[in-house]
Amino acid sequence: MERYEELFKEFSRRVEEYRSLGINPFSLATGCAVKVDLVTVLYPAIRSIKGELEKLGMSIAPRRDADIFPGSIDGFRLHREIYRSEGDVDPERLGKISPSRAIVLAQVYQRIADNPDSLAKVVRSIYSRVAQASPGIVIGKGHSIVTADPKAQFMLFDYIKVERGDGKLVVGNNDTIQIIDPAEDPGSPRQAAVALGNSLNDLYTLGAWRNAMIVPVIDSPSKELRRKIEDSMRIYAERVGARIVEAPQPEAGALLMGATVFAETDRKPPFFYDHVSPGMEILVTRPIGELASINVYMMSMLDREIAEELKKRSGIDIEKLLEIKNRIIDAMARPNIEIARIIEKRLPHLDEDYDPERHIAATTDVTGPGIYVIKELAELSRTSIRIEKIPLLSPELSEFATRNYIIPNATAGTNGAIVIIAKPRVIDEIEGELREKGEEPIRIGRVIAKGEARVAAPSTLKKYIAAKAYLKEFDLYEA
Repeated sequence: MERYEELFKEFSRRVEEYRSLGINPFSLATGCAVKVDLVTVLYPAIRSIKGELEKLGMSIAPRRDADIFPGSIDGFRLHREIYRSEGDVDPERLGKISPSRAIVLAQVYQRIADNPDSLAKVVRSIYSRVAQASPGIVIGKGHSIVTADPKAQFMLFDYIKVERGDGKLVVGNNDTIQIIDPAEDPGSPRQAAVALGNSLNDLYTLGAWRNAMIVPVIDSPSKELRRKIEDSMRIYAERVGARIVEAPQPEAGALLMGATVFAETDRKPPFFYDHVSPGMEILVTRPIGELASINVYMMSMLDREIAEELKKRSGIDIEKLLEIKNRIIDAMARPNIEIARIIEKRLPHLDEDYDPERHIAATTDVTGPGIYVIKELAELSRTSIRIEKIPLLSPELSEFATRNYIIPNATAGTNGAIVIIAKPRVIDEIEGELREKGEEPIRIGRVIAKGEARVAAPSTLKKYIAAKAYLKEFDLYEA
């Protein structure tokens, strides 16, 4: 396997490059795998402190893809504060800012992020101080990620003060990752493109793309690498017609890239969960499971036996694996702005009623939780859904990643597909337009009943998800 030796040398050189920067690439989680686990840690932690925070006057918005508030891009002020502990929260300073809302990024030490009680304690300490200093504040969106370095723990609050309405809505979000591919230069344009695309994707999911604003989140162990990431972000921003706004950065010396992003819309967001009804179909804009290929490649570089086992079981040699990985990362680096425009056309204007014959009922994007996002949609809409297809980018790699415990959920992705629920006629139109744009849309299922949140899925799902906490949320059936 001469080619393996070549790739192994290249991979080893890249590992040394990371280590020369003081970074252990194997401690970095790829893409949305860096998120605090939603089902077993984050949701239980937030539930346990929500009531206490509400008594202090803080509201935590329901789980949504993004924060939404009346206004325009020019009609609010943004002020960023970064806290290492509750002692960093300055009540007098917050009183002067007088924010009405905030979008929060929390980077939490791994041992804390593994336990809902430990996470709740950290979040409570800072959120309580903020609530006392800013009565009535709304946490519109939170994003939590894990770090292996206890010194890199922080909470970043992007405070928002709305000054005027302008008859529109502003959609805001933060998504931040550490790295997408440890086998690639950390400052490569693809790394930054996936990071920014991932954050914008939550806006695009809601059909919001106009007058976009990007407030980067960047941390790096070297000034040179920081400049590379900044330059790549500027190029990407130009590509999607967004402007970059500077703000304070964590300065922890760890590797981090992402952004808080905003866009305007004059449409109602696709939160018409009460209108989701039997007969509606579910479409994904492209196949899912991006993270499987990256992680299988990385493990194959670490252990030649894994590469040999992969070829033996699936016929995928190291050259083919590299080709698949690069193709998938190219797709992840491509912005979903055309999909945003397609969604926007099928949303009611702010002064218009929802019409199921013309409009999309609900959307979400497939990222860290993978196919589990369908269960979240079922819960929001109180419906029973039947999944008939699990459209993976590489079923062989997802199955291999699961069987070998490489990742717990091989349906997960980053800057991934968007899920759309609508009546068949609307889905027909969307599918046609997506194909014209070169996408690979797939109808994966349908809504079968109203009232109880359940999701039936083919039993083959067990081949792609090892995490029992996720699998138990599905009613598996033999296809």
